[in-house]
Amino acid sequence: MEYLAENYYLLIAGVGILVVALAVYLPRKRRKDLEALAGSMGLPFSPQGPDTAGVPLEFFYAGHSNSAANLIQARVSDLNISFFDYSYVTGSGKHRNTHNFTLALIECPRAQVPKFDLKPETLLYKLGELVGFKDIDLPAFPVFSEKYRLTAPEEPAAHMFFTPSRAAWFERNPGLRVQGAPGWVLFFRKEGRLRVDDWQPFIEEAKAFAAEVLR
Repeated sequence: MEYLAENYYLLIAGVGILVVALAVYLPRKRRKDLEALAGSMGLPFSPQGPDTAGVPLEFFYAGHSNSAANLIQARVSDLNISFFDYSYVTGSGKHRNTHNFTLALIECPRAQVPKFDLKPETLLYKLGELVGFKDIDLPAFPVFSEKYRLTAPEEPAAHMFFTPSRAAWFERNPGLRVQGAPGWVLFFRKEGRLRVDDWQPFIEEAKAFAAEVLR
C-alpha cells in the first residue's frame, strides 16, 4: 500500500512537471515559428503585441487581464494591419475562463468607419429577433442579411458604410467577425488561436479585405 501511494504521488508530480514544461515550451515554439513565418514573408515581427488601450473598439473592453503577443505587421496601400494573438479573462475562481483569439487590427484613419458589429447569423440570434432583439438588414442584399447579423448605434451610418460593393463582398465571404469604429476595423473569424500554418492564409485574407472593402 505504501509503495502504491508513493508511486501515485510520483506520478502526480511527474504530470505537474510535464504540464509546466509544456506551458513554457509551447508558447516559445509558437513565437519562434511565427517569427520564422514573418521572416519568410518579409514582414516585421515582435514578441509583444500592440497596445490596444486607446483603440475605441468594444472588443478590447471585454473581460480583464487582457494580453497581446506575437505581432506581425503588414501594409496595404496606406493601411497598417497588425496581426497578433490576444486573450482576455472573464469570471474568477471556478468560473474563470480565458478567451483566446488571433486578430487582424486595421488602422484606417482616412476611411469613414462608423461604430458597428458584424458577426455570423446563428439560430440563437434569429430566436432573439423573435423577442425583440433586432439587427440591421440590407433589403437589397438578402443573402447578406441571411448570413450576417449587423448591429450599430447609428443605423443610417451603418447603411452608408455597407455600400453595395461591400455588402456583396461579405456575401462572398461568410463566417467573419468584423467590428468597426472611427479609424479602426477589427477582423477575425472565430474564438481560438489560429494554428501557425493558418496564419499566412489569414494574413492574405485580411489584406484582401483591407484592399477591397476599406479602399
